[in-house]
Amino acid sequence: MLKPSLADLRAFVLVGELQSFAAAAKALHLSQPALSRRITHLEELLGVRLFDRTTRSVALTALGRRFLGEMRGLVEDLDRSVVSLRDAAELEAGDVTIGCVFSAVHHFLPPVIRAFGERHPHVLVRIIEEGADEVLASVKHGEADFAVNYIGMQDPDLEFTPLLKEPYVLACPADHPLARRRSVKWSELAGYPHARVSHASRNRLLIDQALAELPPLPRPIIEVRHVSTLIGIVESGLGLAVVPQLTLPLQPASIVGVRLEDPAIGRTLAIVKRRGRSLSPAAAAFAQLLTASGRGTAKAGRRK
Repeated sequence: MLKPSLADLRAFVLVGELQSFAAAAKALHLSQPALSRRITHLEELLGVRLFDRTTRSVALTALGRRFLGEMRGLVEDLDRSVVSLRDAAELEAGDVTIGCVFSAVHHFLPPVIRAFGERHPHVLVRIIEEGADEVLASVKHGEADFAVNYIGMQDPDLEFTPLLKEPYVLACPADHPLARRRSVKWSELAGYPHARVSHASRNRLLIDQALAELPPLPRPIIEVRHVSTLIGIVESGLGLAVVPQLTLPLQPASIVGVRLEDPAIGRTLAIVKRRGRSLSPAAAAFAQLLTASGRGTAKAGRRK
């Protein structure tokens, strides 16, 4: 069964609204004979007369009025969808959803969000800030366009594109004796009270794996679920803590990070997305800015 084309339906709606072949032909940039052929073709496909025509006027039939009521909304919805899609493609509208681990979101994302907003002020940015496992799930379930995470490299369903390598450092008050050191060995931490993250944090797993061959550190005074909480503990003077470098407050700050040695350990932050899935224009533009920011952060870290 042959079906009406969009061009035929659009011509019918415009003639029905304007009640004039001449006016509709002008709006559609068609000749009147060409427009008449479209209407005739549509009537033949439907098997009904849509217009009563005379040499002086054109009027909708009863079935024509019913059909116009149904088609007007359909064509308007389609036009809105096309405009919305075009705006999204040109980054004049739309949204992007980014997952990011707690320990990187405050330091890493704000400058990128600011730069993105200056370039694309009409695009909404949503942030899903969770632990590493929850952020990874947001990508796999399609809730986030992509994520900034340090796990997912081994997942065959995901693409793991490194942004930067981030060391773990010793966070201590600026007036602490170790704060003036260029580096500290893990074995030296035994002489100071410290706090750590629980097994609920993937950071704990990375640290434990890296230190598996070393004697265990003394029992901590405090154990928390999130790395960001450790910063508050160090600020209060309760103890030292091992944290990813990006969780440290921006300078000037009451907390400093000292490089840890023997061994030096770190994690790789990456853009994680579903394998084989194209990013939307907004997500691709945001990811490009993130990549540039990651390179800049990595260079700054090497200079330190």
